[in-house]
Amino acid sequence: MAINNGYMVYLLRILAAQGALASVYTDPNDPEGFSAGFVEAVDAAHVLLCELTPWGQIEGWRVRRNQDVLQVLSGEEYEQRLALLMAYHKQHHRFFFTDAPAEDTDLLLSVLLACRERGQIVSVIIGNEMITGRVLEANGLRAKFRLLDFFGREAEEETVTLREIEILEIDTPEERMYAVLEELERQRMTLLPHQDTQGDS
Repeated sequence: MAINNGYMVYLLRILAAQGALASVYTDPNDPEGFSAGFVEAVDAAHVLLCELTPWGQIEGWRVRRNQDVLQVLSGEEYEQRLALLMAYHKQHHRFFFTDAPAEDTDLLLSVLLACRERGQIVSVIIGNEMITGRVLEANGLRAKFRLLDFFGREAEEETVTLREIEILEIDTPEERMYAVLEELERQRMTLLPHQDTQGDS
């Protein structure tokens, strides 16, 4: 497994350097299940992908664990078709980082810190659970999030260890939905009459 994983990291690094479209398979229970897009950055433990929908439109970014990567394909018919669809939609590879982090930097931590700095909404997938919110703090061991509830309102804080994180999502449809909910909540609060300022007279 270690040799295989080392080869995967090597392959992902080549694809990142080439800026090539790739399909990344991570689900052993679903041989057809994969994510397609651009490999933006890779370290020893994680890979950052700018992912595309099957229609060739940018879906957002996901950080995945290298150990979960089972297979990587590039230059096949599917990637060729995606390139055609991207061109049709006038979509371009969007980069998460202005400057790609060095290979020896902790990629997951770098992404979390960038999200904290930008105030971006993120989703964290751990097993069957997904939490969505903003990064409050992050270090090499754990990250603290201010969660958003079902309606996009600020909820409790939650701390998770970095090694628990299976997938980190940024600017995918899920996070964009929460941004809309948050905006609707903000508008609702603005429109609410201020009960306490109205006297009984």
